Amino acid sequence: MDNALTIQDKLKHSPLKTAVILKTGADGLTTSTVIFRRERTRRVSKRWKSVDKLIRRLSRAQQTTANEFAARHERSNAKKKNGGMRDLIKNLSKSSRKGRKKLKIRFL
Repeated sequence: MDNALTIQDKLKHSPLKTAVILKTGADGLTTSTVIFRRERTRRVSKRWKSVDKLIRRLSRAQQTTANEFAARHERSNAKKKNGGMRDLIKNLSKSSRKGRKKLKIRFL
């Protein structure tokens, strides 16, 4: 296993995108094993970098808000009959507060 780690370390600085080991089994079939795959880098021009960052931040905040609301809604429904509807405003406000924290805008 130490050999594989040193090979991967060496391949990090090479121009290769992928490194594959081919092995032929006793039955004659060849199997391939990927030992290194270069990660794609995000390519955004300087002009759009701040917009891209804002869009990613917004989408993460929306995802957090939706997940938090769904969890709170389920919890309210489990506690009491029609609990999700009774606690709708409370659940919305608490989940949106958590989303705003994730967004890192303090004045909303």
